[in-house]
Amino acid sequence: MTTPVQLARREGYLHRVFVALDMLANVLLGGLPDETISARCARAAKHGSWLGKAMLAWLDKIQARHGQLAEEADLGRAEIVERLEQRSTALTAQTTH
Repeated sequence: MTTPVQLARREGYLHRVFVALDMLANVLLGGLPDETISARCARAAKHGSWLGKAMLAWLDKIQARHGQLAEEADLGRAEIVERLEQRSTALTAQTTH
């Protein structure tokens, strides 16, 4: 099974640009800064939001399990950033001692 990190690493440049624009739109609509609109809808649907459920139903016609895949991809990108931050912190600690 492919992990979220593996999915995120396979994203090409153009896909990452569209994800960034998606995240920008999500922030402009009051969402979290590192979350896509699709992942936000999936999370909202889990909490009973009719709008989240409606958006996921529409998105599932374009791509099966779109909301779940969006959440996994967001998680994968976050895990990659976290690993980079941990390495950077470790390098900084080594150079200051």
